[in-house]
Amino acid sequence: MRVVVAADAVAGLTPRAASDLVAAEFAAQGAQVAVIPLGVSGPALHDALLQAAPGAVVVTPGSAGDVARALRGDATDLVLDLTGDLPETLCADLFAELGGTPAAIEHLAAARRGRSTVALVAADGASSRLTGLEGLAATRGRDRGTDLADVLAADGAAESFLHAHGLADGPGMGAAEGAGALFAALGVEVSEPLGWLAARYGLEATLARCDVVVTGVESLDFHAVGGPVVRFVVEAAGKAMRPAVVVAGRNWVSSRELRLIGVEDAYATLAGPGDEPCTPDELRRVAAGVARTWRW
Repeated sequence: MRVVVAADAVAGLTPRAASDLVAAEFAAQGAQVAVIPLGVSGPALHDALLQAAPGAVVVTPGSAGDVARALRGDATDLVLDLTGDLPETLCADLFAELGGTPAAIEHLAAARRGRSTVALVAADGASSRLTGLEGLAATRGRDRGTDLADVLAADGAAESFLHAHGLADGPGMGAAEGAGALFAALGVEVSEPLGWLAARYGLEATLARCDVVVTGVESLDFHAVGGPVVRFVVEAAGKAMRPAVVVAGRNWVSSRELRLIGVEDAYATLAGPGDEPCTPDELRRVAAGVARTWRW
């Protein structure tokens, strides 16, 4: 039996540690197990990057200057973690740091050609456009209550920036406070973390060869489906037509509703309401039972 385990944080453990704990129980039952660490930001993301991109230089910049230095460096496999809070002036500041002219950007793009560079951004940013009614320039102005004339001027300036670099607007251009457009001019890939990690792992091919997919989370509910990691894993399992099983601290979803969100079954370590998380020993006990149940 072949099992893929990709859990979120649960029982006070990191996603990687929780996945390893659950995987060990399946391995004890004779299963072949693949652990796929995932994360959307912070330590969980960096933990996942250690396995997905072991040779990459990972930079979590604190300023536009940090981004510029990383891009000018000699790393052949560079990951920029831009999933945290970013200054609204990041794009303008980075443009200035890199020389402030289209020619300077073109020169750096040529220097980085052939290297792997990705900017990981928050999921909503990966689909964000720079211009238009729903683009960053317009939505930022509306959120601030800016005068319409100023909003239109900002949108026009954004269009001019794209034109100067020979770019067409599209998803991701408004990512990272507009730096997505600058990254596009530099030939830098812009992606949300989970999709990029999945591609790096070859997750689609791995799921096609497995028999069951197991994930975990502290609390499983119907609307959030346990959060972005669990939701992503469940959707990926569904596309691969593989059953998805969830080990949760607490489960608030009925058996009928589980099927509606793509989960074959869910196993809770704790019953009833409460705020306290489950313990690693409780998680291990339930995971052992799940491993015995899902065995053939």
